[in-house]
Amino acid sequence: MMILLSGILIAIVVVGFVYPIFASKTGDLTREESALSMLHDQLSELDRELARGVIGKDEERAARLEIQRRIIAVGTADSAGIIEGQGGRTAMVLSAILVPVAGVALYFSLGSPMMPSVPFADRAEEVASKQEIDTLTAQLRTKLLEDENGGPADGWILLGETFMRMERYADAAEAFGQLTQRPDATSGTFSRYAEALVMDEGGPVTPRAERAIDQALVLEPSNAAATYYKALAVQQAGALEEAHAMLVARLDLADGFYPWMESYVSLANFIAPNIEAVPLSLADYAPALNGPSVEDVENAAGLSETDRSAFVASMVDRLATRLADEPDDLDGWLQLARAYTVLERGEDARNAYEQASGLIADLPAGDPRRALVAEGIAATQ
Repeated sequence: MMILLSGILIAIVVVGFVYPIFASKTGDLTREESALSMLHDQLSELDRELARGVIGKDEERAARLEIQRRIIAVGTADSAGIIEGQGGRTAMVLSAILVPVAGVALYFSLGSPMMPSVPFADRAEEVASKQEIDTLTAQLRTKLLEDENGGPADGWILLGETFMRMERYADAAEAFGQLTQRPDATSGTFSRYAEALVMDEGGPVTPRAERAIDQALVLEPSNAAATYYKALAVQQAGALEEAHAMLVARLDLADGFYPWMESYVSLANFIAPNIEAVPLSLADYAPALNGPSVEDVENAAGLSETDRSAFVASMVDRLATRLADEPDDLDGWLQLARAYTVLERGEDARNAYEQASGLIADLPAGDPRRALVAEGIAATQ
């Protein structure tokens, strides 16, 4: 349908372009007549500019004298030949036909009818922003390299993190590597250096990266990033049970929910089928994401069915009341949405998920609560 409409529009444009050419008079026009007409138009334009105050009287007088001089010169000169009307008409007709045809061919070669356009202002702003970041990053790197004291640690960290966001992992590894040579290098510096090396390789943990990981764990055995990449290295070496055990042990040490848990669970479950291990659930390590369930309530001894239903309702109502006063509690909204889901109150669950969706904008890209909100909204549609 789009192609048909595009063809009709092109035909209309071509007809509108060509018809006036053939409808116009076919007489020849001398160069003298053409030049005189243009010069007289310039005189008229001078009058309009003077009236609008665009130019002053002195400027207008000088320009008028020059134009009049040219008119006299053209009028006294011999006719310099003929501008062939038909020749110009042919070129215009060919342009009217060939330009749209060439445009359509180029579009179907490079374009995509189903791809939404991006406003030029947005593209220009994005390009300008990227150029500014590139320039500032280059200036920071030069300044740090030229510092006779080696540059402050904070500067190298900022440079490395900026390169990581720009996906320039080799440059990020260079920045973090500068700090690993210092006696006060931290566990986090070594693990970040190792991560940049792994990302630069596209996933494999190289010996150089593993040495950095081992040093990070020496300085801080509970370093979650270093433990993950150590488990990844062990898994890549074929020791699947050892890698799985490392991941589970670190998860068990956690005192609450952390965004890195999703990566741990994902890698552990990737390994699990090969060692016949039970798949892990992120909710087991992030209780707030589970929310209350009927099973939880059933564990309350001595409650009848009626009392149990009343207990659940009162618990959910208390949570909803608290969230009305504390609307920025993301985990609370997820808990409430889960409770409504258990109670089969779909519309209320959807509203709770929508409240949560307004609170996830600043979460890291890997935070599993982003996926939980999206899945919850989709499930309650």
